[in-house]
Amino acid sequence: MATRATQADRIADIAGAGTRVFGRLGYRRTQMAAVAKEAGLSTGAIYTYVAGKEALFHLVFAAGFAKLPADLELPVTAPPLADTIALIADGLRKAVGSPRLRAALDDVAPDDVRAEFTAIIEERYDTVAGAWPLLAVAERCAVDIPELQEMYFRRGRRGQLSHLTRYLEARWEAGLLRKLPDSEIAARAIVETVVWFAWHRREDKDPGAYDEATARATVVELLCNAFVPDER
Repeated sequence: MATRATQADRIADIAGAGTRVFGRLGYRRTQMAAVAKEAGLSTGAIYTYVAGKEALFHLVFAAGFAKLPADLELPVTAPPLADTIALIADGLRKAVGSPRLRAALDDVAPDDVRAEFTAIIEERYDTVAGAWPLLAVAERCAVDIPELQEMYFRRGRRGQLSHLTRYLEARWEAGLLRKLPDSEIAARAIVETVVWFAWHRREDKDPGAYDEATARATVVELLCNAFVPDER
């Protein structure tokens, strides 16, 4: 019988393998055999640890958000889908939340708008860079799971974009940021620039093309120079 430590390590391996395979293929195309191979297990052995694909999907997020119970019983079984969606929504809200942006929305007259804008971009970059493997699972599996699509795209992403849009409009009205023709498009351009360099470039055919620190610094300076007027 496997020891408790060995079980914990094996569950972590399976959750990591599931994250990578779901993140590449989405929910419908992911097969338990592929995840077992990714984790270094036989197809039969993986069912010792997880009861099926629904359970594996929940496990990926429970492990990723450090929500696994200490007394986890094997094989892991799947809760109702609504519980998994709630877990994902809560985890992503905490992992990629925007406290600096929310604080800026409450401050009508910042002392240093460049420092404020820089902090907002850095926060977004760092949260996406830290959470991108789970974001990839959520985004690609949402295509196959309508409830996840509703939560991730329509409520989650639209909500984040609306906050950034409101911030830009407030700073434009105050004359603190360079105004562009459309606030929603400007907000989306900021987000997509950050997301490509913090996340999507890691999945590129040549992921090592850019040094991480240089990519982050360049994106932050690029966006700041685009939106923050020259001090003179």
